[in-house]
Amino acid sequence: MKIAYFDCASGVSGDMIMSALVDAGLSEKYLVGELKKLSIGKFNLRFTDIKKNGMHAKFAEISGGEQLREFSKIKKIIKKSKLKESIKQQGLKIYSKIAAAESTAHSISKSLVHFHEIAEVDTIIDIFGAVIGLDALKIEKVYSSPLNLGVPAPATVEIIKGIPVYSTDDKNELATPTGAAIISTLAEKIGPIPEMKIEKTGAGAGTADFEKPNILRVYIGPSDATISLKNYFSTDEKILLETNIDDMDARIFPYITEKLFENGAVDVWLTNIHSKKGRPGIILSVLAQIKDEKKLADIIFYETTTLGIRRYPTNRWTLTRKKDRIYKVAKLGNSFKRMTEYEDAVKIAKKTNVPLREVL
Repeated sequence: MKIAYFDCASGVSGDMIMSALVDAGLSEKYLVGELKKLSIGKFNLRFTDIKKNGMHAKFAEISGGEQLREFSKIKKIIKKSKLKESIKQQGLKIYSKIAAAESTAHSISKSLVHFHEIAEVDTIIDIFGAVIGLDALKIEKVYSSPLNLGVPAPATVEIIKGIPVYSTDDKNELATPTGAAIISTLAEKIGPIPEMKIEKTGAGAGTADFEKPNILRVYIGPSDATISLKNYFSTDEKILLETNIDDMDARIFPYITEKLFENGAVDVWLTNIHSKKGRPGIILSVLAQIKDEKKLADIIFYETTTLGIRRYPTNRWTLTRKKDRIYKVAKLGNSFKRMTEYEDAVKIAKKTNVPLREVL
């Protein structure tokens, strides 16, 4: 499976995404030919090689074309075009997201939105340039880093709800509404680079000049082909919460461990440490689903003496498993792993009066 990963640490916009794909091998001639299937008047699109702070990137220059301000008109143009149906649907989905965001940000009906971000022909070219490019490069799945927002526009704030973001700049806009809409619509996951074999890279430059070069990078290649057992494994994103405790009654640990499991913890473990001031201590570690992080952190703060919790986003390789009566079964190549479920074994031991060690 061929995937693309976008690194948005230095900003993201529609033209940066499109330029990065061209730099990674997308044919400029093919792209322009496909974009002409949209009836947006005569336009010019060309890509130049530039350097920002000594770093190479492609830069898109767009001129001409028709002014597009009404969402209803834009939808008609897209639907009447001779583009592939899948490309039309993806482009419409991205436009609809921007329209909904503008509507919320300015407290007006979606049908009455007077677009600022998509008023020029640039934006339809940026959106469909990205979608056409991914299709032409045969990208099956898109991934992205968390978005570095800078100082986001009101519409961008609406668009990025529910996805990981951060900011390292309190003066400049790093993520435009168009860039945020493309990434949030098309990306399968937003986080660290997935397991992949990088075959091509591309860099797209933005128009701004910051202390850090305003460049978006894309990495393209198959998911990691070196993992021979990939059909039997699944990847799994989690959060690891940890805290050092050296001033709490040890009898509390079994209680809080049980409570954490009851509230969704995937795993909980305790590690002995030599703590500050020569005291023996415990590291309480909790592996959790991202959605359960806040709830479990609250329990740790409430039930223990700790004043701080470390958090680490983490990934696991896990064997696909299923329940078979009292067993947990996992397939590994042509062999199987079979483990008795502890709770089931305890029930059998109590019912039959057979020692638990024999049941296990």
